Amino acid sequence: MTIQINDPWFESLYRTEFGANSSKFLEAIKSLLIEKNQREKRVIALLNQYKNTEISIGKIAENLNICREEVLELLSKHNIDFVDYSWEEEQRNVDAFLAERKSNARESI
Repeated sequence: MTIQINDPWFESLYRTEFGANSSKFLEAIKSLLIEKNQREKRVIALLNQYKNTEISIGKIAENLNICREEVLELLSKHNIDFVDYSWEEEQRNVDAFLAERKSNARESI
């Protein structure tokens, strides 16, 4: 089998890493494509779980070993609506609400 490579970087990789062995080179490419396909399936499954409120953004990030921002990019890329807030931010909102309620209760006495 003859492989024609017109890119100098790929040509160098083909010769140095695979000893110009086309079978090894093609097998490596096949493995990479399979791995990419499996990861994409995993991403889709996790995003579907998120859409069904079965998993959080943090858990997706943990599962895929990526940061929250990358998960938000994935959600955006796949046109999935999301609310971007942290637990700390939500806790501050609850605390502010409770403080306001408490203040209003005092004023009405």
